[in-house]
Amino acid sequence: MSDILFSIVTVVAFAVAGATLKLADYVGETSPKMNSYIYAVVSGALLGGLMQAGADESSYVLGIVLGVALGGKIDRPNLLVGLITVGIVALFLGFSGPHLWLLATVALLSLFDEVAHNHLSKHDGFIGLLSRHRAGLKFATIILAIASLISLTAAVGFLSFDVCYDLVASQVE
Repeated sequence: MSDILFSIVTVVAFAVAGATLKLADYVGETSPKMNSYIYAVVSGALLGGLMQAGADESSYVLGIVLGVALGGKIDRPNLLVGLITVGIVALFLGFSGPHLWLLATVALLSLFDEVAHNHLSKHDGFIGLLSRHRAGLKFATIILAIASLISLTAAVGFLSFDVCYDLVASQVE
């Protein structure tokens, strides 16, 4: 597969994973419908598959999973099924070893964003705006890409994940 096609597939997979994760979360909150499990499995399968794309992508997937797990966000059966799907797909397809520094950075910022969102998103002003949009990891991703510490594909992929998650959230909430 050419580098350009690989990058496009990676970014699209991140985007669809973000959209389906929000759908799994929302549908799972509103009722225990089978659709919430389907969305969770699709998102989990895509995230598990992305772990083989490269060390940067693997670091982001694992870091986000760790951050949201530590933040207590894997709190329904459908989300647990999605998490298990990530692991099964990654083990079945294989995965790239993450960069430990990037994994730790993503996990800590993901956790920070979740905690800030829970406790500060109702505030007015700049802090409220940043916490409502979980901006810490977004800004860090842009800085890491500008500094050439992560690949452009990983940066655009994560940002597409986050934008699609937020777009779906704006339509369902």
